[in-house]
Order: sequence, then C-alpha cells, then structure tokens
Amino acid sequence: MRLYAAMLPGLDVRVTVERPDGAFLVASDWTADGPANASARLRGFDLTLRATSSGGGLRLDLSITNIASHAQCVEHVRVSLGGCRRWWTGMGAAPRALRVAYCGAHSRSSTSRSLVTTLPDGEHLSSWWVGALSGPDGPGVVLGGMQPQRFVTWIDSTSDGLTAEVPLEGWQIDAGESLLIDPLWLGVSHAAPLQALEAFATNFGDAMHCDPTPSPSGWGSWGHWLERIDAGLMREMVHAIDGSAPLRDVVDIVQIDDGWSELLDTRRVSASWHPNERFPSGIAPLAAEIARNGRRCGLWLLPFTVNAGSPMVLTHPDWLVQDADGQPFKVGGIETYCLDPTHPNAAAWLAELLQRLREWGIDYFKLDYLRALLAPDPATGVDDFRVRRRYHGARTRLEAYRLGLAVIRRAVGPHATLVSCSAPAAAGAGLIDCHRIGPDIERSWTGRLAGVQDAARSVAANWFWHGRAWTNDPDYLLACESEPLTRFWATVVALSGGSMILSADLSTLEPWAESLLAFVMPPIGIAATPIDLFVNGPEPRHWLLPLERDDSRWTLLGVLNWTDRPVTERLTPAMAGEAGAVHLWDVWRQRHSIATDHLTVPVEAQSAALLRVTPLSDVPTLIGTDVHWAQGWLETTTVVFDRTTGHLRIVVPAAIPRAGRAWIWVPPEWTLVSDTTCATGGLVIVALSGGHEVVVKFCQLPAAPLERNDSC
Repeated sequence: MRLYAAMLPGLDVRVTVERPDGAFLVASDWTADGPANASARLRGFDLTLRATSSGGGLRLDLSITNIASHAQCVEHVRVSLGGCRRWWTGMGAAPRALRVAYCGAHSRSSTSRSLVTTLPDGEHLSSWWVGALSGPDGPGVVLGGMQPQRFVTWIDSTSDGLTAEVPLEGWQIDAGESLLIDPLWLGVSHAAPLQALEAFATNFGDAMHCDPTPSPSGWGSWGHWLERIDAGLMREMVHAIDGSAPLRDVVDIVQIDDGWSELLDTRRVSASWHPNERFPSGIAPLAAEIARNGRRCGLWLLPFTVNAGSPMVLTHPDWLVQDADGQPFKVGGIETYCLDPTHPNAAAWLAELLQRLREWGIDYFKLDYLRALLAPDPATGVDDFRVRRRYHGARTRLEAYRLGLAVIRRAVGPHATLVSCSAPAAAGAGLIDCHRIGPDIERSWTGRLAGVQDAARSVAANWFWHGRAWTNDPDYLLACESEPLTRFWATVVALSGGSMILSADLSTLEPWAESLLAFVMPPIGIAATPIDLFVNGPEPRHWLLPLERDDSRWTLLGVLNWTDRPVTERLTPAMAGEAGAVHLWDVWRQRHSIATDHLTVPVEAQSAALLRVTPLSDVPTLIGTDVHWAQGWLETTTVVFDRTTGHLRIVVPAAIPRAGRAWIWVPPEWTLVSDTTCATGGLVIVALSGGHEVVVKFCQLPAAPLERNDSC
C-alpha cells in the first residue's frame, strides 16, 4: 500500500504486530478496499487501515480483528511509513528529525531532551506522540498519535521514514473481537514541516477537546530558593511584589513550590501532605494573605507518589499500583510507589486531598512527577511498557494515568489551573491547563542537570503545542549569571507565549534585572515560530511572531545567538514576511532604523536581539514602545491615523503592564503640530498611561513650494 499526500512520492506502509512471546507478524502487501481503505490478513488476525482527510493531513485508523477461535494477546504494534530517503537524495545532507521529550524534568536522560537534530543513515531517534522528518527546506513529513485514550504512542525516526510505536501491554483480544488503535495523523509538505506540525497540534487539540487557558503570569519559589523556603520568607516575597513598581501589576500568581510539606526521615516527601514545621500555621493563612492582595495562590504537589515509609504503604497497600504478582509496585526500580487512582478508595483519598487544598485557598496546582504513573523513564528499561503493572480499574498505563488526572480535575473544579510537570507530552491533554515542556532551568548556560541551552532547545521543539493542546510552560523566568544571558532566556520565554513565572529574591534583585524581567511580563499567550528550526536545529536563530490589530500590523523577530562569541546577523525584510522597506525597532536598546534590502544586527555572545518590524508607509507610524516586549499588543487597543485630519489616535487600555512611552516615525511629507509631545532623532515621543487616549496632530506639507500651508 502507498499513501499519497501533497503531490509527493508515495509512502510505503508496513504494519508489524508483536505477540507477547516475541513473534512478529508483518503486513506490507495490502488489498485495496476503496480509495482510502486497505486490508491485510496475518496469522490469526485481520488488519484494516483507513485513511480520511483531517485538517490538512490524513487520519489513519488501524483495527486488529482476532479471526482465531481463541483469545490472543498483542504486545506491540508498529505502523511504518517508509520510502522517504529518496526525498533527501542530492541534498548533500542528512535529514533532520524532531524529538519531543518523554517528560520535561531534567536532562540526565536522553528522553528528557526535546530538540531537532541531524539524522544520518543507520541512526534513529524516538519522539513521544509526534515526530517529524525534513530536509532543511523540505519536503517534510509529520506523524503523530492524535487521540490518546488507551495507548501511548512514540514515533521512531530514521533517514527513510517514520514509525508509530504503540505498546499494547499484552492486550487480550477475544475471538471475533476487534481492537481499534488510537488514531494517527499524517501530514506531508513540500517545505519544512512547520505548518504541518501546527496542523497536527490543531487536529490533536480538537480531537481531545482541549481549551487552553490564558498563559499564567506570576512568581514562584523553586527557581531561586529550591526547597529552602518558610512562611516568613514567602510573606516577605508577597510584600516585595507589592513594593515593586515594575512587578506589582503583572504578578497574578504566587506559587509555593517544594519545601512546604513534611518529610520522612529519609528526607523524602511524605504522601500525607501536611505542612512542615517551617509553616507552623499551615498554608491557609498564607493563601488568604495572597488573596487579599488580589492574587492567586499556587502550590506544588506530587499527587501520585507514595514514598517508602509513608503510612499509606503499611495501612493501604491495596491502594497502590501492583506488580504482576499483586504486590505494591516500585516505580522505576526505586523506593517509591504509586497511588492507583482507579481504586475507588484511593481515588476518594486523592479527591479529599485536593478538596482540602482548595479549601486552603489554592487554585493553581503544580503537579510534579506525574510520569511515575505511566513510566518514570522508558530509556532505562527498568520499568518500560513490557513490565506488567496491575490496576484496580484500568487495563493500560495510559488509562490509569488519565483516570487519575480526571479525579484531580473533578476535585479542584473547572476553574483551577492544573500544571503537569515531569509529565509525558500529550498524555494529559484535555485534563490539564499547562504542560511543562522543558527541564528544570538553571542560571547558567549548561547547568548541573540542565541550563538555559537545553531549556531553550525544548521551547523551540515544542512551540506548536501552545494554544492548541495546552499552554506551554517553559519553566521559571530567572535572572541568569549575566545580563546578556538573562536577555537570551527572557526573550525565549517571551516568544514561547507560555507561562511566565518569575523566580527571584526580590529583596536583592538588581535594578537592571528587575526592569528587564518585568518588561517581558505578562505573557501574551501567542507562540512565535522558530522559522529556521529544520535549518539550524537544535538551535534556531530566527523566531517570528506576526501581530495584527485593526489597521496596525507588525512582526516581532527574535534573533538568538547560541554561540560563545559575538555575532552579526544579516537580516532582510523578507524574513518577516515583508516585500518592501520596513522599520526595525531594537526592542531591548530602543533604537530605530529603516531597512530596504538588508540590515546587520550585532548580538552579544549567548544573548538575543528582539526587533519590532513594521512596514514602511507614507504616514506617521507607531514603531515601538518601552512598556512591554510585544510592542503595542498590551499597551494599545487602537492605533489609527486619519489622513484627512492628520490625527494619529492611540487608545490605551485601563490595565497596562506599566506606564511608558511610544515612539512615532514621521515621514518627510508630514510635520508635527501638537505641542504636547517631544521629538528627538527624527522621532516623536508620546506618553502612554492606562485608560488614556492620545491624539497626536500632524500636518501634511505641500509638495511645492516647500512652505507650510495655512492649515499648518
């Protein structure tokens, strides 16, 4: 069977069914059953593969029917799409493949690094739920699991194609019954598969009924303090937020991270979830104080983890996930167990815990180490999907995982925010609000476990999920080891469009860092596209974010320097989708220039430039502000120029991140009339403050003679 899409050569389709005894059954010769269906008969099984159009790609539905007279078990199924190698022939370079990490916890395991990397012949790369393969400029192919309900899906990439790997965990198919595999989505494009990945995420989000919430903006303790927190420190930070003019209006959430709960003698967190002695009055009074200041209180929690020595291990071992022999299962081969949320009593205990936290005033939950309920690290083989687990009310690990998240969602209600951390991508779609996409951030470029470099790579490789399946969480916004590195990470977090949770000691934060970090808060909720991801991956240098409102249109262009030396980037208007001359406003340095064909931009080592690109016109034009990194998205609702009156009208919403200034370029044919503004360097500067409307008056000069007319 061959699949055709987007006028590209056909993809060879092969399906492999693996039995628990290790026997493989391979279907590569198919019988056509209509234009979009094919079938094949294996030893004891009938396979049916159906392809239907779905949002710019193809939806693939595979069913396995047991035609034997007895029940049969299936261990694994693979759907392979090969024949891509000929696409790259003559390019002189190996294709690049996308990997989405199994979880975003740390980077000690290779499965925890999301990136795009070159894939020579003979090598392969595993990606969770979706993978992509492309030459630098295409063609590209995307394959992903579209509707995770019972089975996980990972995509194995080689230079010849993509394979969807679906572990079925010994699923038993009774005689005459059929097993429908969770559907796949295939997209093929002539260019690098940036739009195809976004189309996949859109189809995925629709299939999972996802409704992403606005990106959170707040402050959290872990990135700076780790677990070294107490009630007094948290109150100091709450008061410091109120005392910070740049931050007080952009911090909505105060999140208490690890360090608040009681510990066992082994220094592991207890599963009872009581505040420790450093919070002698508990969490509720602190949450109430946060609420009085108009903010939401967040709390870190391990909802499924039960450590050895916790009372539950002794009193309710039947509430824990069991091994094949019916004994409590040690996840990942360590002294940690996992709550079985499919057990009614365990589910009731979990629901009561979450309801109690809600009563304390918590409505933002950072749920950590969720992967324990699915597989801590499949790369180790200690607890991969071939190791049997037993649940009270689920047949597969994914079923148990989603049932557990459903218990949490019902307990906290629809309006609380759930953040999945150290969690497998896609598994919680439709049940969580924010998903952590990268490792624990550190202040240095590489870090002990992971640093800015790894975190930024993960943001680049996961941009397409944001706003379609969930809100991306790139991890904490930090003041890094230097100002250039802080600018790099702040630019990446801003362009991610996702959660923006600052972590810093506000009592010692240097003024430059406070101003720089506050400038990117709050997030705007829209992700930039790393347009050269399949050219310069894993470290794309150019990130594009087009914005448009009413008659105003501009583009934000992030230029990242991943090297340890200064570079000069050569940019063109075409990179921002413009055919003619443009205004370039250096957002970080507040400098203006006009580019007709190209412009060179110097960027410090391991730092970033951020440019507002505005089409050049023949009327006065707003070209930049010092209020917020998105350059008019939050600080203006209307920017309209009336040629008849010569008035430029700027409407400022009541709630803006902070008061500031806007710069207006005046073409030679116009001159400033208003005396309420100032001009410098050929630009007009106006003040912006919340709830005000600014009208700047200009007069058009006659073509000849070069004298002012009476109306001016």
